[in-house]
Amino acid sequence: MIKTIIFDIGGVLIGYDWTMYMMKLFNNDEALVAKLKENIFRDWNEVDRGVLSEDELLALFTKDIPELKNEVKLFWDNLGDALWQYDFTKDWLHDLKSRGYQLLFLSNWSHHVKECAPKQLDFLPILDGGVFSYKVNLIKPDHAIYKEIIKQYNLVPEECVFLDDRLDNCEAAKECGMSAVQVVNHEIAVENLEKLLTK
Repeated sequence: MIKTIIFDIGGVLIGYDWTMYMMKLFNNDEALVAKLKENIFRDWNEVDRGVLSEDELLALFTKDIPELKNEVKLFWDNLGDALWQYDFTKDWLHDLKSRGYQLLFLSNWSHHVKECAPKQLDFLPILDGGVFSYKVNLIKPDHAIYKEIIKQYNLVPEECVFLDDRLDNCEAAKECGMSAVQVVNHEIAVENLEKLLTK
């Protein structure tokens, strides 16, 4: 019987589109955006892991493109603009909460992105807690981060279902004893979640 529902955030409760954000920020300069994306997202795991300082991250992003230091900083300072909260997020959480489920989050998320997106994350008080990757210096799909949330909240894995938009993260949750639902789109995710909840 499922008692705890654990949500990834990006692609599940919040939408994001880095390309659209960057194209708008840099006047639809496709070549520039492609170059920035190649150099920034190559090391994005280190953003989420939360071990490096902001200066160290910016140095990592610009090591091969020092001439684009200002553009990288502009991207970094405004990246909350790439994120939006889905229309269904709060209603979905309130519904599940009213049915007695414990709601947690487990997300690869950096301190900087959290600071840039307070409005987009304003659903967090509805949840009963959770683990951001930057706080434990671990990222999915490393089994250690799943074990961390199990330990912190004294969870029984077999009583948990985990929702994530990435298949590898869902597979890791299953390997740690949880049920999992890959979120390809919201409607199918709700349908698949409800099948598990009514078992």
